[in-house]
Amino acid sequence: MRRARIRRANNKVVGGIVLLAIILVAVGYAAITNVTLNINGTAKSEASQSNFVVEFMGTPTVSGKGTITATINENKKTEGTIEMSGLTAKEDTATVIYTVKNQSQDLSANLTAEATSSNSDYFEVISKLDKTTLKAGEETSLTVTVKLLKTPIDETKED
Repeated sequence: MRRARIRRANNKVVGGIVLLAIILVAVGYAAITNVTLNINGTAKSEASQSNFVVEFMGTPTVSGKGTITATINENKKTEGTIEMSGLTAKEDTATVIYTVKNQSQDLSANLTAEATSSNSDYFEVISKLDKTTLKAGEETSLTVTVKLLKTPIDETKED
């Protein structure tokens, strides 16, 4: 009978130790799962240039005095050329309207346009974009106006 009591007491002690070990493992596991990670650093990303496609589309619209030819460079569709003749009086103008489209799949575009003439003594060139920010797939118009400033035109400087 005494042995039975000792076994029961030993079973209680062993059971208590096992229970204590289980509690310690559970507390240790809980401490491991509550680890906080701090990540410091910088990240840099750049848009893929192959996804950024803004170019002239379609056929330019021409109006004004004289004969006007407006083209889009087939090899570089971000460039266009205007050739004209027949502006004869001061303040005569010729206007060309290009359609510009942002063909990017997911990138917006901030646009600027510059129209120049190598003969600024005789011609003023003014360019105006209807919208300067285009979301993906949007279009806008670029209007280029050429105005004759003075006559007679010096044929050696005409461009």
